[in-house]
Amino acid sequence: MATGGPHILLCAADPRGASDIRALLENGGHSVVPVGIDGENPDQLAASQLVILDGSRNEEETLAFCRRLRAGLLDRFVPMLFVASDSSRAAHLASLGEGADTYLLRPFAPIELLGQVGAFLRLKNLHDRLAENNADVHRIDRRLQQAYQQIDQELELARRLQLSLLPQALPEAPRVRFAVHYRLCGRVGGDFYDAFRLDEHHVGFYVADAMGHGVPASLLTIFVKKGVKPKEVFGQQYRLLPPTEVLQRLNKELLDLALPENPFVTIAYVLYDHRERTLQFARAGHPYPLYVPREGEPRLWQVQGSLLGVFDTVFLGQAHRLRPGDKILLYSDGIDEARFDGKPPGVESLLACAAQHRGLPVDEFVGALARDMFGQASPPDDLTLLGMEALAAD
Repeated sequence: MATGGPHILLCAADPRGASDIRALLENGGHSVVPVGIDGENPDQLAASQLVILDGSRNEEETLAFCRRLRAGLLDRFVPMLFVASDSSRAAHLASLGEGADTYLLRPFAPIELLGQVGAFLRLKNLHDRLAENNADVHRIDRRLQQAYQQIDQELELARRLQLSLLPQALPEAPRVRFAVHYRLCGRVGGDFYDAFRLDEHHVGFYVADAMGHGVPASLLTIFVKKGVKPKEVFGQQYRLLPPTEVLQRLNKELLDLALPENPFVTIAYVLYDHRERTLQFARAGHPYPLYVPREGEPRLWQVQGSLLGVFDTVFLGQAHRLRPGDKILLYSDGIDEARFDGKPPGVESLLACAAQHRGLPVDEFVGALARDMFGQASPPDDLTLLGMEALAAD
């Protein structure tokens, strides 16, 4: 038996009758294992790259053996070549019906046998490579599924962490009422808001947006949460920081991080004295606050202010006095996709929708804006609407 080369299983009722086939194969450099048809060796079959069945001497028994071999292979692919001496069409069809892939009629030319053997071995080799590649794909797929599960768990953890940093309840204070609509386009996002009492007469609130989505943006929102310091305490005394100074300090902290890429954080921060109904605000690259008077047309309060964390700069502020029933709306750039009553998307739709609903209490007002401009569709961007209403004295 020749060594090396493909392993070919040669099956015959009388191995001596197939000696010509064996000699041709071994002379062609193939490794041949002859077996009888009275039994089968599963190990030899599994290791074979080709099975040749010589049915010249006992065709019926060889066909039955062919059927048993094919059944034993299950889903494994091993080509089978049936050598027959019966030239009838029925005999040819019988060999194919019992599991052979093709047949070869005696007498045959050596080149015919070796040609078919070579073709089957190439086919087997290609099949085995494809099966190996497919197994590699399945292994990679399993690893990807494990990685996706880990990412999903990490995203869920980031989502819970981000939500835990949002106010669990909006502050309750005399002469002021808050409402919010907060919706992310993904599991975690870049939008963030907060509202808090500072003392008996003051509340602070803001909406911030770290550009982008996902975990990097959510990490920046956590930094903003920790970086907004509206009050400076010294001993038994304290000082409320004006919005311009709050943004100045936050900007410096972002710059001190020296991140390899600019963080691109925007924020609008408001300090409100509900006793005097006086308001101060400043913004850093954020959409302008919307002022919705109880009577009159809504308008934007425009003031300059660059993005946070890009360069050292000075932030400008504005001060206003509110009347009972006036409302302020802080919002994120998710409003750019808003559409209302055929108006162009963005600010024009926002102004028109706010004008229509300006008489509603702030909680109904914010809900109407979200409903009429966005409906139930998932937003293409994170969306935050934080509203405040000045109330009359108790």
